[in-house]
Amino acid sequence: MKLAGRGLIFLFLMGLLGGFNGGCGEAPPCDTGLITLDETRLDAETYEQEMAETGERVADLQTRLAKKNKEIELIKDKPAEIRKKVNELKKGSGRE
Repeated sequence: MKLAGRGLIFLFLMGLLGGFNGGCGEAPPCDTGLITLDETRLDAETYEQEMAETGERVADLQTRLAKKNKEIELIKDKPAEIRKKVNELKKGSGRE
């Protein structure tokens, strides 16, 4: 009886291991038409082009931001001069 129980357990474990090794089998071949492949290829090319354009825009914006930050650093310590210029501009526009 003990031998039969051990044998069943052994067969059960071997079956499990065999199932893991065998898996679900090979994946079936992909049934994708040529039109779908061409559309996907065109979409990929479009996305790559948009990515390149976006990268250029990001680089341009980073450059502009760096320039503005430099301008801010130059005038940050001169609030009295800036107020004077703003008041002169207001007088010229008729606001005061």
